[in-house]
Amino acid sequence: MDINHLGNMAQLGKKIIEIRKRKWLSQEELSDEAGINLRTLQRIEKGDSEPRGHTLKSICQALDVAIEEVYDYNKENDRSILILQHLSVLAFLLMPLGNIIFPLIIWITQKRKVLHVQEQGIDVLNFQLTWSLLTYPLMVIAFFIKVMHYPGFMTLFVIYLILHVVNLLYAIVSSVIISKGAVCNLYPVAFRLIKK
Repeated sequence: MDINHLGNMAQLGKKIIEIRKRKWLSQEELSDEAGINLRTLQRIEKGDSEPRGHTLKSICQALDVAIEEVYDYNKENDRSILILQHLSVLAFLLMPLGNIIFPLIIWITQKRKVLHVQEQGIDVLNFQLTWSLLTYPLMVIAFFIKVMHYPGFMTLFVIYLILHVVNLLYAIVSSVIISKGAVCNLYPVAFRLIKK
């Protein structure tokens, strides 16, 4: 086993310990939750053993984190890409579906290169798809009501504007939170159209 591989195993063990302690879990609790042997977890945390795919997946599920958060596969930790991913949704102000197209491009091109782009991209895209499924039909209905001179146009227009402001605020607030170092699901209200 080469020195780089041993270093990667030690780094993986340290990350698991760090996340486990941050979540206030003991080794026993984590091993029970993950459904693995306590001794196996201890060897992984010490860097003496590299977890197999299923074991690593079980540990990450028990810790409620993405695999790439503990095992980054040499990905860069580039917050500027994450911030750009969130701010790119503002393209909805310039073009229809820009809020989906630009984050999708960043997600596809950067998810294997930059840490957290995978899960953040899924969260952004799910929120933007949900937002689009609400706003675009609302716009069509409002247009139809206006053309047909039915009452209720102003109410729909105000709702439409509120949805735009909410999307704008989510993008800006998410970018600020990421710039301060926090990486979590910043879009809790969304249909899960794309699965993690």
